[in-house]
Amino acid sequence: MPLEEGIVAWSRQRPEWQQIMLQGVAEGQSLSDEALDELIDAVVAGKRLRGVGLEMGHLVAAASDAPPVSLASVSEPSHVNALTSVKPLTFPEAGITIVYGDNGSGKSGYARLLKRIARSRHSETVLTDVFRDTPGLEPTAKLGVRIGQEVHEVTWPESKRPELQRMLFYDNACGSTYIANEADFPYRPYALFVMDGLIDGCGRMRRRIDTKLHENAARARQIPRATEEAGETDVARFLAGLNASSSMDKLDALLAKLEGSGMSIGAVEAEESALRRSDTRQARRELERTAQRLHALSDHLELVDSVLGPEGIDEWARAREELIQVEQAADQHAESLRAEALPGVGSEAWKMLWDAARRFSESHAYVDQQFPVARGDSRCVLCLQEIGESGSGVLTRLDQFVKDDIQVRREEARLKEAALLRERMSLDVFGDAVTSRLQDLEESHPEDIGAVRTLLEQYEAAQRAAATTESTDGNGVVVRPELGKVADVVARLRKAAGESLGLADDLDLEDPAQVAHRLRALTQKRREVELLTEVRDARNDIAAEIDRLRERRCFEQLRQAANTGPITRKILDLSEETITEVVRDRFTRETARLGLDRVTITKTKAEKGALLHLPKLVGARQTTELSCVFSEGEQTALGLAACFTEAALDESNSGLILDDPVTSLDHIRRERVAERLVDFAQSRQVVVFTHDVAFVADLKGAAFRQEVVVTERRVARSRAGERLPGFCADTHPWKAKDVRARLGELRADLARLRKQSSEVDDQQYEDAVAGWAGKLSETWERIFSQEVVGPIIADGGLEVRPMMVKVLAEFTNEDYIQFNDSYGRVSRWAKRHDKSARLNYVAPELDELEEELGLVDQWFNRVRSYK
Repeated sequence: MPLEEGIVAWSRQRPEWQQIMLQGVAEGQSLSDEALDELIDAVVAGKRLRGVGLEMGHLVAAASDAPPVSLASVSEPSHVNALTSVKPLTFPEAGITIVYGDNGSGKSGYARLLKRIARSRHSETVLTDVFRDTPGLEPTAKLGVRIGQEVHEVTWPESKRPELQRMLFYDNACGSTYIANEADFPYRPYALFVMDGLIDGCGRMRRRIDTKLHENAARARQIPRATEEAGETDVARFLAGLNASSSMDKLDALLAKLEGSGMSIGAVEAEESALRRSDTRQARRELERTAQRLHALSDHLELVDSVLGPEGIDEWARAREELIQVEQAADQHAESLRAEALPGVGSEAWKMLWDAARRFSESHAYVDQQFPVARGDSRCVLCLQEIGESGSGVLTRLDQFVKDDIQVRREEARLKEAALLRERMSLDVFGDAVTSRLQDLEESHPEDIGAVRTLLEQYEAAQRAAATTESTDGNGVVVRPELGKVADVVARLRKAAGESLGLADDLDLEDPAQVAHRLRALTQKRREVELLTEVRDARNDIAAEIDRLRERRCFEQLRQAANTGPITRKILDLSEETITEVVRDRFTRETARLGLDRVTITKTKAEKGALLHLPKLVGARQTTELSCVFSEGEQTALGLAACFTEAALDESNSGLILDDPVTSLDHIRRERVAERLVDFAQSRQVVVFTHDVAFVADLKGAAFRQEVVVTERRVARSRAGERLPGFCADTHPWKAKDVRARLGELRADLARLRKQSSEVDDQQYEDAVAGWAGKLSETWERIFSQEVVGPIIADGGLEVRPMMVKVLAEFTNEDYIQFNDSYGRVSRWAKRHDKSARLNYVAPELDELEEELGLVDQWFNRVRSYK
């Protein structure tokens, strides 16, 4: 199965959030900390995530497009060793930059600074000036860095730019690390970038979850802890096993059991105390009296409730409402008769007169007609006058008044309401007997007695309100008070009374063992009641703690799911052979270039998605470290080969920085290292810090042959003041220049001398010519050592390279004569010895100097072609 198909198929088996993360990596999206928190919260909350996951189309378009990173400048070093420089150390983007510096010049100070910024297999601290009292000051510097085509200014160490790690740094310590330690190399098949991104995302997620777990732990609640004595009870087992799966329903069931039992700590303690005294008869009597008091209180509650409770209040309210209605009716009748009735209407005498008139009318005047006969043509049976229209209405109203007997009914209603009110006002809610029972039971049954007190206080408040206008609304209607549930409290009292009687019956006066057994049971019961009471008060804290533990379990499960181990193993399954084969092939090429054999590189393990490799000996029959077998020079070459392997596998072609890379190498490997560095410089920036003049020549020679641009930089001590290191210049010193650079400098010096010749006297001109001639003489010597003798006899004269003897075969007598004549003339011009007075020495003219320089240049090019 192709690598891409394997990755997509594997992603379908991952958790939904990992599929979404893989999709985001493939689409080039980077999760911010806020987005990562939202993802974590959504997963913990069990929400559905939006996304389609990884598709083949994502991997087809995948490619490594990381822009190259290179150095532009280093400036304003502060407290970096003892570096002091007004001028920045600059680096061109292309070619090879050779930074030359003598020992103690500050070259290594700049290198150590860059070692901390770039990717390096070995790390070390950048110190301040150890000869100054500045240990508390922090080294700082400004860097110009090219990322792609843009130059960014970075203040080290404040600015953190991960892109800088694309640059690779090497020194002798890094080489030792490559040899002794496992290393990962940057090669990855393109499709694996999504796996690398998932590993990075999982790592960030685990770090965020660690923070959230810390915050979760800080929210832990203090909850009751079961003592050893209460460890066998249900509530103790609940608390001991409290976890994310604990149910509040189960806890509430335990609390309901406590509430329903009516058992209080005081009651259990009283019985326990009695049993400890072994006075069972007294305990029985106390329990029976407790039951009686509880029954009496429940009876009193029922009585008070019947009078001042809802039903009693409703009875009084009905009488009150009836009285109000009768009084309103009486007032209406009285108002209607007030204008036409005589005083005394409605009295007993008036009623007797009205009854006599009724009997006379029905028996004699208007037989078989209902009294009063109130037609307009009828006559009044009392005055015998015609009634008329107005009299008809009066008689009708008087008859209705008599029939209603409203005054009598009003009086009856008033008496009934007053009697009911007196009944409520005369009830003694908190009588002496009641108060005494409450006090006696308060210690043994505090919760039940508290509920009784609350109810009685409510009844007493209702009783006080009945005597004032507070008991009615604005229309005189009785307002019913809000009361607790009397039936529940009465039931609890009766149940507690029954339990007390049950406890009394359980006491065996003749069996001490049973008393002891009962005592143990009571002690456990007391501890359970105490713990349940404590749990009831801490119920909200327990609920919050269960919620916290559930959240913590979700975080821990998600953290486990974010483990990068399975992802790393899958990377191994998908690409182990591919990666190792590429790394081994590149390492073999690099070691061959540096003249190393019987060495290879092998996979050791995987770590966070990266395959680690280590150089090994081929065919070794003993297990040993390479450092114990290889010479110092071979170890240096092996470290460079590993570094070159890592650089070659870096597809971004970012900068390569080396500090004195050829220490302990022989001349052959030095030339090979120079050639390889120039190879790298064709496609990326290469910066070499060195104090080795011969290696500078090797680098320049290789660069000339491959037509790679060489940029000279120098680090030196300042000539002023304390001569502090770190002074930067854009050219190498004369001793580090090769023949071409020297000829170029001599040509520039000659042009400058020609321009200034009219402004100097003869002595000044003679001194200038002598200095110029001295440099030309040294250039002749460098030509001979570099182009004639050098190719044949290696440095030190310990090796002859026969293949280069052809230089001598091509060397002619004319070449020798030209060299000998020119070298003689130049030597006479230079100030090497005192000039003889007989010679009458006169400095040559500028044209002679220019002609001599042209001759040297032509001779150099001709002899150089012999190789």
